[in-house]
Amino acid sequence: MIKRITAAVLTVAISMLAFAGCGSKTDEFVTIDNVNQSSINVAEGFFQSVFTGDEEMFCACYPDSFKEFVNADGEQVDMHQVFEQYTSTSMPDYTYLGASVSAYNDYVEENNYDFPSLQIDISVIHHMEVEQIEAAQIVKLRLNFQNGEGEHVTTDVYILVYKSGSAWYVFELQNSDAEFAV
Repeated sequence: MIKRITAAVLTVAISMLAFAGCGSKTDEFVTIDNVNQSSINVAEGFFQSVFTGDEEMFCACYPDSFKEFVNADGEQVDMHQVFEQYTSTSMPDYTYLGASVSAYNDYVEENNYDFPSLQIDISVIHHMEVEQIEAAQIVKLRLNFQNGEGEHVTTDVYILVYKSGSAWYVFELQNSDAEFAV
């Protein structure tokens, strides 16, 4: 799964070259104190952490049940290694300027999504009870960068996030075919 996610991030980074533009308004940067307060904050916080090298923020995007789970072989997720896999795909001559929300969709049957199946997937991978996964959304963000030549470059990304208790967490990146009606 990590290889699939890393490949998706790499694809996003490479595709940035194709989306040079005049710029777009960006949201304020997320803080460690508010990263889990909304679906948008955790989505923006995830990309912000990857492109600014903020490992503490990156780890906050995942629940303790995922980070602290120990399997039958006594192994647990090495969050530093996961973070390094993501950050290794970023392009060093690009400066991250921030993100802005393009759209989001609730992950519900009315939007042609199978939420009960997603709950099971999250439960298995993030090691929590199905009932703890209360809601999910696909968030579409526009990421803004400045390249080495000083040009403003943007790319659109999709990320699946979910709510458990009063906090929102990242589940997985989505392919660009996750396009949906606003």
